[in-house]
Amino acid sequence: MLCPMKGRPPARSTLIAIAIAVALGAPAANTTGSATTREAPLRGVGLPNGRVAPSFTLRDQHGRSVSLDSLRMKGPVALVFSRSADWCLYCKMQLVQLQSNLHEIAAAGGQIVAVSYDSVGALKRFADRRAITFPLLSDVGSKTIDAYDVRSNGAPGEMGGIARHVTFIIDQRGVICAKLFQVSYEERPAVEALLNALSQARSPNEGTTP
Repeated sequence: MLCPMKGRPPARSTLIAIAIAVALGAPAANTTGSATTREAPLRGVGLPNGRVAPSFTLRDQHGRSVSLDSLRMKGPVALVFSRSADWCLYCKMQLVQLQSNLHEIAAAGGQIVAVSYDSVGALKRFADRRAITFPLLSDVGSKTIDAYDVRSNGAPGEMGGIARHVTFIIDQRGVICAKLFQVSYEERPAVEALLNALSQARSPNEGTTP
């Protein structure tokens, strides 16, 4: 597990394992057509392609309300669910990676938002520290996480509301047209899969196979 438990610093052996993973990379899984050895265990996670995406209005790291409906008016949306920007090392690295590719994401005609069960305060601290400019949305209570059926089952105690690592690509009609499962530190394949999915979502006739 790449995300250490909240309040428990990762052991030295865990940090070494993560460093090796970063250096070697691992296959990224997605449901947009490129098969990988890591895809099969993730089947059935989250709402299926072709489903109308549940609407939501959540507060971002600045305390501003952000709705899916307002986002869709500007173009396809990459809705990234993550465990925590407060304590999950993998999530932090993923969000920084996305920030570094914002120009490419915009060039593909899309926009990106991230959702976690973190408080607005926790999101603001992380965003300020790592200069994250795209919306980090606070889903305290995990209602949106549950609406998209991505809650991580079996998480103990106060971690019970965390989400799985899943990205939904939502077109301007509000339809889920792709799901990506980012389980890799290897940057380019993950980014390219996201950019391809957003580009396809610009056409209302593509990417809607359940």
